[in-house]
Amino acid sequence: MADILFDTRYKSGESPKIIILTHGDADGLVAAMIVKLFEEIEGANKTFLIMSSMDVTLEQTDKTFNYICNYTSLGKKDKVYILDRPIPSIEWLKMQYLSYTSIISIDHHLTNHPSFYKDEACCDNIEFVWNDKVSAAYLTLEYFKKLTEDKNNNTYKVLYEKLKPLTEATSLWDTFQWKNLGNSKEELLLRKRALSINSAEKIIGSEAFYRFIVTRIKSNNYTEEVFNYFELLDEAYNLKMDSIYNFTKRVIYSLPFKGYKLGVVYGVEGDYQSLIADRIFMDKKMDYDIVAFLNIYGTVSFRSRNDIDVSGIAKKMGDIVGFSGGGHKNASGCRIFDRDEIKKKMIEIFEKTMEKI
Repeated sequence: MADILFDTRYKSGESPKIIILTHGDADGLVAAMIVKLFEEIEGANKTFLIMSSMDVTLEQTDKTFNYICNYTSLGKKDKVYILDRPIPSIEWLKMQYLSYTSIISIDHHLTNHPSFYKDEACCDNIEFVWNDKVSAAYLTLEYFKKLTEDKNNNTYKVLYEKLKPLTEATSLWDTFQWKNLGNSKEELLLRKRALSINSAEKIIGSEAFYRFIVTRIKSNNYTEEVFNYFELLDEAYNLKMDSIYNFTKRVIYSLPFKGYKLGVVYGVEGDYQSLIADRIFMDKKMDYDIVAFLNIYGTVSFRSRNDIDVSGIAKKMGDIVGFSGGGHKNASGCRIFDRDEIKKKMIEIFEKTMEKI
């Protein structure tokens, strides 16, 4: 199940309900905050359910929406936002639990392109906002930009300008554009901010990250306050990265794949995979084209250099083993084994060992 970040459904009554399901990384969390803040300005009596998960497979998405629809009655006055992750499966949508509710999908992953759903009648009530060149947080802020044109309410414009620096830095991080920044004073600052966003989310976790960026929003020095804190956490994160990279160099092994040198690593948590992959690609002694990170949760995360597209590999692998997969051109993933089965097997081994003891 996804984690509940914010829940005021108990206040609902006849109030409009805003449901937000987002990716649990920094990009998804910033996007969720943007939706909540702008929706609150539009109507103070709205209630919210905000849920996040690092698991963005269709299976997890369907399970989460089963929970939402079982415990929340949704109708025409309500909205569902799906941020930085896929919409539910076509099979789930055909059950029409959300057929009378507005759904806004804001995403930037290649494998969630809106054209995949253009011929599906069950997707007619979904508004797609998609662009693979920027992050979901950036797209979300731009989605609400039209409200800043309201000359009778300057609150929208003030909020937009306050959130813009955080959103731009998040986009630089999440779309890997920080790697293309130069050495000017402005670009060095942007790179520092982009990397510190990732460090903060990984060090303190999704819930604390979300709570921090939301509770500081009334500050007159929001940008400075947020990034000063993030940069402190960046120092701790980099020390951890050094240790993990030394571990990675000891355990990585090569697997030839269609003319590419593919490195396979087991035991590196998802929080560190992107930057560990960057270090591997910069290390000329290792000379890998693709890195596949395997972990105990039954998932594989692919990272690639330059123009090598791993989104198709992740999608095909997911299809072969019966799970979904996909993502970005240079960063994608899939599930290859059910986590509940792994948990069950571990418990069985533990119980049998205990019996022998």
